[in-house]
Amino acid sequence: MTTPYTFHTGSVKIAHNLLQTLSHILHKASSSNHQPPTDNGASPTTQPDTTTLLNARLIHDMFPLSDQIRLATQYTEFIVARTTDRDPLTYSAPTTFAQAHEMIDAVVSAAAAADPDTVNRQADVVKMSMLGRDSMAEMRTAEYVHLALLPNLYFHVTTAYGILRKEGVKLEKWDYYAGFVADLNQARESASAKAA
Repeated sequence: MTTPYTFHTGSVKIAHNLLQTLSHILHKASSSNHQPPTDNGASPTTQPDTTTLLNARLIHDMFPLSDQIRLATQYTEFIVARTTDRDPLTYSAPTTFAQAHEMIDAVVSAAAAADPDTVNRQADVVKMSMLGRDSMAEMRTAEYVHLALLPNLYFHVTTAYGILRKEGVKLEKWDYYAGFVADLNQARESASAKAA
């Protein structure tokens, strides 16, 4: 039987899956032999350690990988907290991959534990919502999640992916889907069963 598409499905579940993707690409980065490209295309003579990766940036005026991890995790926490009517926890940038995984795992668990009925009831609740460092507005939870929080989450996960690729971690497009594979397979099986 197909599960109906709900606010929970389009908010907390998506955030949960994106954070699982982040966890997946970080596991690949910390366990693979990545080789950063050289300016002249020659084989590199050294490989960055995980500390080097955590400090890597796409460009000098963007946050490093450690902050991309922090922000992706924080935006997921904001989504879970807002949709379950609780105050969000605050996270700091990790200084090790172990800290990054611990932080991500905690928020993934919180997202997985979010009660769908509670989340769905919060969709139309209007609250003051932070839209930037100095900007607040009253918004429905669904609007806030879909117009502010999820776009930021996608941005920071995608930027983390880009940083890792730039630093030579062997990632493919399918790695970006890693957090969605279980749901994708379930949807495919459900569609096949319905067609049969």
